[in-house]
Amino acid sequence: MERKKTNKKGKHAKKDNKLINIILFVLICIFLYSGINVTIWLISDRKTKELETGLYVNVISEDENNSEDIEIDFSKLKEINSDIIGWIKIDNTYINYPILQGESDEYYLKKDIYKKYNLAGSIFVDSKTDPNFNDDNTVIYGHNMKNQRMFADLHKINNGELGNKILVNIYTENGKATYRVFSSHIEEPTVDLIKKNFSNVNEKMDYISNAFQKSNVNFNADNLNTDCKIITLMTCDNNNKRRVIVNAVKCDNI
Repeated sequence: MERKKTNKKGKHAKKDNKLINIILFVLICIFLYSGINVTIWLISDRKTKELETGLYVNVISEDENNSEDIEIDFSKLKEINSDIIGWIKIDNTYINYPILQGESDEYYLKKDIYKKYNLAGSIFVDSKTDPNFNDDNTVIYGHNMKNQRMFADLHKINNGELGNKILVNIYTENGKATYRVFSSHIEEPTVDLIKKNFSNVNEKMDYISNAFQKSNVNFNADNLNTDCKIITLMTCDNNNKRRVIVNAVKCDNI
């Protein structure tokens, strides 16, 4: 009888050891996976900063007539990548990047302006968007990076950290256009989240009014009308489940 008890204990011990080994294996895999992801993130972060520094030195210069403004050398940018259609800059943020348009909406999600893999991706517009910003509403996408790069600073607009008078400068080969932010809010990522063109002026005005009413910050709504061109800046929230949306309008009287 005693031997049988010993055998049972031995079997239980083997099962326990097997379970411990499985748990250890899983933990090691998790550790290695996390380590690889951290390494990839650090490499992408370093490459993004190096890329930004190189671009700023080579293609940006101070406007001789306005020390607070910049001039973009689009001929140099086009030599780097012909998909570059503009440049976006928002004061008091890290947002100071070229805007690209890829062959699909996924193309620049994880590619930099040199078309090389980078977790930070690029700032880009919808692949079907008019590259001259002539659509009723031009949507511009960018990642929410933990190092505050790309479109992470849209969160500062959304939480009111930058105040209620925010201008978005868009530079193209045709010149500079200034847009005034009128709404910032968070939405669920549905298929019809953003309308890019409107069938009539009433539909466009309804879109502007609804966006303004949803805003987390009370921006200036004066002179919002159907003659205004809209840009919509979009990134993920910190949980990567919903979308932070910033709407701005280009009006002649800005």
